[in-house]
Order: sequence, then C-alpha cells, then structure tokens
Amino acid sequence: MSKPLKITALLLLLLAGGYGLSQCQNRATAPVVPSLADSPYRPAADARDERVLAAPKVTPEQYAALQQQVVACTPQLQQRQQQHEQERAQKLTTALRELLQQGQSLERLYQELQASSELQPYLQLLLDEAAQQQAAQQGFNVLDDSEASYETLFGDVVNPQAEPQTEADWLQLLHSLANSSRFYDMVLLNHQHQWQSSRVISPGLAFVSNLDAVPLSQARQLVANLNLYPTHIAHAIQQQLPDELIMLLLERGVELQGIPLFRRLAEDNKAVFNLADAALLAGRANLLPVLAQYGIEPSQLNGTVSALDYLISGLTAQNRNRQLNRQCQDNCYQLSAVQVRQLQQLANQGHLLHPLPALSSPYLRLTWLNSRNELASGQWLEPAAEQPESALVSVLRQQLAVQPVDDATAACLTAQQQLRQSRALWSDEQVAAILQQFQQHYSGDALLAALHDYEPALLVALQHRQRQNIEQDIALEETELYLELMRVWRSAERMQQLVFSTPLSPFLTSELLAWVLLQPEYISIWDGRTLPVAPLTMAWFSFASTENWQQLAAGRFDFRLTDQFGMSLYRPAFAHEQAEQVVQLLLEQGVMPQQNRFGPDALHLALDWSFQQGRLFPLLPEILRQPLQIKPTHLSRAKRLQLYYPALYTELVALAPALRVSEEHSANLLLALEPN
Repeated sequence: MSKPLKITALLLLLLAGGYGLSQCQNRATAPVVPSLADSPYRPAADARDERVLAAPKVTPEQYAALQQQVVACTPQLQQRQQQHEQERAQKLTTALRELLQQGQSLERLYQELQASSELQPYLQLLLDEAAQQQAAQQGFNVLDDSEASYETLFGDVVNPQAEPQTEADWLQLLHSLANSSRFYDMVLLNHQHQWQSSRVISPGLAFVSNLDAVPLSQARQLVANLNLYPTHIAHAIQQQLPDELIMLLLERGVELQGIPLFRRLAEDNKAVFNLADAALLAGRANLLPVLAQYGIEPSQLNGTVSALDYLISGLTAQNRNRQLNRQCQDNCYQLSAVQVRQLQQLANQGHLLHPLPALSSPYLRLTWLNSRNELASGQWLEPAAEQPESALVSVLRQQLAVQPVDDATAACLTAQQQLRQSRALWSDEQVAAILQQFQQHYSGDALLAALHDYEPALLVALQHRQRQNIEQDIALEETELYLELMRVWRSAERMQQLVFSTPLSPFLTSELLAWVLLQPEYISIWDGRTLPVAPLTMAWFSFASTENWQQLAAGRFDFRLTDQFGMSLYRPAFAHEQAEQVVQLLLEQGVMPQQNRFGPDALHLALDWSFQQGRLFPLLPEILRQPLQIKPTHLSRAKRLQLYYPALYTELVALAPALRVSEEHSANLLLALEPN
C-alpha cells in the first residue's frame, strides 16, 4: 500500500452574493466578432465599431471606499449567513434523520429533493445522513475526519507505509490488515479530489484494494473469517479487482442489499444505491447477472440519472450495440430497453446536444448536468409529469424558513453588488455570446488564435466550459484503456509497459499527469510516453500542495508543457493559494513568462492578480526582466490599474515604461483569474 499523499485543497471562500462571473453586470453590449486581427482594446481613435468600454462609473476613491466597506462588513455578514445556514441545515438534517428512521426510503427522499429547486441544494445532507445510518447497520464505526488520523486507523498494521516488494510482503500486510482492530473503522472525507481513488479511508478498504496482490487460494484464506459489506465489495469493484475476487467477496458478503458507503457528493448527480449501480459506474456490467442472483438490480428513478442511464448514454452511436453485446450478454439491459430506443431516436434526430462521457472515470462528476429539468428535457429519461407539492416536500420546506434581512446585512449586500458593477466586466451571458460567435466563425487552432488575440482570458472561459463536457464522445477503445490504467496504476512497472506501448488521448494524458503530480516516481513514465500529446487540462496543479510542486521539481519534471488550449502552467500557478511560491518555482525551472502558445501569459496573470489583490504581484519585477512582447491585451490590464489603482499604475510604469497607456486605451473586460 502506497504512502498516503497530502493535498492542500484550495478553499474558495465566496463572499455573500458571490463574485462568480454570472453575477457580474456591465452596461456594455456584447461585441460583434471582428476579424482575427482585431482587438477590443485598440485605442478608441482607431475603433471601427462601438466596442470600446466607457470609463468606470466610479472614481478610484469611490472604488477604494467600496472595497473598504465590503472588506469591513463581509466577515460579519458571512458569519451571520453561515450561522443561519447551519441552523437550517441542522433542522433539515433532523427531519431527514427522522424520516429515514421511520422507514422512508432513501430513493424516495432523493427523488423528492432532486425535484425541488429549494431542497436540491441540500441533497448532500440526505446522502451524508443515509451514509451514517447505513454505516451503523453495516457494523462500521464512522469517525469524523477531524478526529481520526492515518496513524490512528493503521496503528496496529505492520509497516502500512512500506511498499511491499514480494508476494510474501503482500501476504504479511494483508494478514495484518485483515486482523486490524480498526478493520471496520472508516473516515468519510469532507473533501474529495477527483484523482483520489476513494472517498473513504479504512483499513478494511485498504485490504480489499490490494487483495489481487496474492493468489486466489491465499485470498480465500484471508477472507475466510471476515464479514464483508457492500462498501468493501463496491470498493473492490471500483478498484477493478478481477471477477473471481469479486465473486469471492460476495460469498463473504453480509447485508448485500445495502448502500455502498462512498462519500458521495450531491453534485455528482448520480443515484448510487446498491452494488449493481456501483458495478455499472465502474464499467463492470458483466457483474450484473452475478449480482442479480443476490437480488441486486440496477436502480432506476424517473427524473434522476441512474447508473444504468449513465452507462447507456455514454456509449457512442457507432459502438453502442457492440458494447451492449460484449458487456451485457443477453439480459443485462432488459430493464432499460425503452430508454435505449429513446436514446437512439434522439441521437438520430440530432437532439443529443451533450452526450455523457463513456465511463471516463468510475466516479466522474457530471458538473454540467445542472438540473433535473435539463436531464429530463434533452437527454435520456422520460420527463416526470408535473405533480403538486407532496406532503413530504412540504414538511421539509418548513425547515427552510427565511429570516428577515437586517439593515447591516442589506447594506453589505448592496455594497457588494455595487462593487461588482463598478468593475465593469463582461457578464457570464456576454462571455457565452462572444464564445458562441467566435465558434461560428472559427474552429481548431484558428479558434484558439482568434480568441487569444481578442482577449486571452476567453481561452480560460472556453476551457472551463469544455471541461464540463470532458471527452463528450469517448471511443470504446479509450474507455477500455482508461479501465486498464485504473487496474495497473499501483504498479509502476505495469504502468510503464502500458504507457510506453500505447498512445494516450488528451483526456487520458491529463489523467496520467494527475498521477504523476501525486507520485513523482512516475515522471520517467510521463517522459517516456509513446506519441505524446498535450493534456486536455492541467487544472490539477491549482489544488496540489506546494510540496507536490517541489517534489516534481526535485524529480526533474519538465514544467514547460502546455495543454490542448496552448496554456502553460502559469495559469494554475497564479490560481494557487500559494501563487507566489509556485510562480517562483516555475521561473526557477526556466518556464518563460510567455511559454504559452495561446491564452493568458504570466504578465496577463500577474496584472490580473494585482487588480484583484489591490497590490502588485511580488514577482512582477522578475517577470518583467524576462523577454516579453507587450501586446494590447497587456496594456488593457495596465489601463485597468490606472483607472482603479492610480498609485499601483505609477509603480508599474516605473518598472516597465512600455506598459504606459493613454486616455485612448480601454480596460480589459474579462479577468483570467476568478472572481470576475
């Protein structure tokens, strides 16, 4: 078992009312798409249309006063709102607990909350409460992650952090895990990174994860005296253990009809209520006939996305029948034949605007699937008929009574809104309209180049939107390759054999890069990829700890890479909570500020960071000492500093006279760093 990896999550503390792009207001209209050489930031004297943004409606002094007011009032406002939200959540949790204890099914409650716009944000409370109750029923002792440590959970395990080298080593470790007094203890993690293999920390799960390291006969002896619950078996399925081991675990299974205890996030928007659902999400449809013998069938809830729908909708048109026949044999899709026909009909009519990725990850977050209505109206399921509010929903909604807004809260919210408006940035709707217009005129590299010349931050917005539809139509062969990577990732030797012999797509290259980030010993595997391509995204780096970055540097990782959008690692570096440290590392590693082909470069990002923080980025002098080509989009950011922070602008021009702007220049309309 490999040493646990420490990742410092970037906590995004949104001010009341939010600073998201969708909240921004601007009096300017969305510009008309120009030729590839045009820019919205030309001096006004050269403008051939009405794209030039009017000056801000506030003076620098007024803007500074607004900022001071917001900074002063926001902590108290957040405290009041958090207290109020905690009270509401506690009331709702109590109500959900009582309903579950009274025998109300999780599936029914899930559907009711999913169908209510007011209650849907509280799905996580339901999933967490159900997990706690299921844990008690399955004999688990659930510890809060603040109360338990790795050392506590694995304190009586022999050398848990040592990587076993021989079969005898593995046998000793597995025997120690099986006999651990903490076998049925677990921690349900509060935060889940997409690249982590499990949402649960437990010696029992560590045991089943590595059971394939010894022969089947020895595995049978190891489990002979154990009671294994759906959580153990679902974890083994997710970890791609062989079928014969899964069937062995089922033989030792207890209460197999129960719910697997993953720390499921509500935004996953997937109903995972039993082992059959877990098997489908892990691409193991061949296990359905075996699970059916135990009375476990895939869940299907009208108005929600089930595991079965997830698998079916991810199949590409050209591979659908082949995949159904190969994975499901004769009968595993009988329950959803109507949905298969509906999906085929919609595909033939060209109505599947956002097909799901085909098993691109066993627990891929479907962040683009935002609502039940979007799911029902344009995708796979028959829309649920509109029903009057049920008595169950009425009871739950009573727990969400809104407290009256006091004068201090109202004043702070108003100041926040005025501050957002005073920034005069494009709204989310304007950004979407601009991207749509560009996409109508350009594609491929021409699209990236056009957006880059117009406003580099648009590349960030484009990537964000496309990342919500990661690999929309993954080929069957790529799905199988992903599952193979999941099977071999714990073995550097097997991973090397696979990566050195098989070309990886941009998406799979991103997945490999995530493993390299967490396991620097895989750098040589990364460097030895056959027919290497750029990763689809490098967003992982924004959330990695500075220790992870430093470990890569110590392993001589080449940081001079770019992603499929032509953006360099400076983008996630400036978005990092320790931006100064990681940007310094990139500079020391020889990553040029304009290493990127498209998108914002280090100077764009440093100037946007300076505007957001109200002070010049500390490493800006070092960035300016590097070879740089000053572009209109840099001058637009200097203009923004001149308009809002005249003193900072004076400091900037003293450092770089080439960034001096005139009255004819206009400020940038989009930031490359959130919030906008």
